[in-house]
This record gives sequence, C-alpha cells and structure tokens, in this order.
Amino acid sequence: MNERIKNIRQYGKTAQGKNELLKHLSGQRLTLKQAVLAKCYDCSGYFSDGKHDCNMPHCSLHPFMAYNQNRVKRTFKKTMPGDHMEKMRAARF
Repeated sequence: MNERIKNIRQYGKTAQGKNELLKHLSGQRLTLKQAVLAKCYDCSGYFSDGKHDCNMPHCSLHPFMAYNQNRVKRTFKKTMPGDHMEKMRAARF
C-alpha cells in the first residue's frame, strides 16, 4: 500500500475531501467536484488543524472550497413555462 495512503488513513482528519483523495490515490476517476475537494484536503495538510477556510483567495479553487463561507453555490432555479406546467398537471389525472 502506498505510504501516503497509510498516512492519510492514520493521521488525516475526517473531512470533506478525504475519501476523494484516497479514491484518487488508488487510481480511480473523480468528478470535477470530487477533484476540487481532494485537492483542498491535500493542500490544507489533511485539515490537521481543523476544518477551516484556508484563507488563500489567490487560489483558483478557493471559491469552491468546502469550508469557505463565501463559496460559490448554485442557487439558480429553472423556471418552467406556464403552458408546460399546465400540461403536466393535466397529465397527472
């Protein structure tokens, strides 16, 4: 087993990104979100000092960091046209 994987399992805090980093190190594929979480976990020293914002606004991943209070969140909502909504309601009964 990889020495780095052993160290993460032994010393790494349970936080967002731990499982994703272990998955990456074992050769499995990650989604974009999983890759961001894994990189932040790795860069933050496995969150050994706690689950906090890294305070590195110059990092391109900082807006997506799990513990960033101002992280980019998807808040948009798709609106359905009224006529389509009526058709769906009519189809229910």
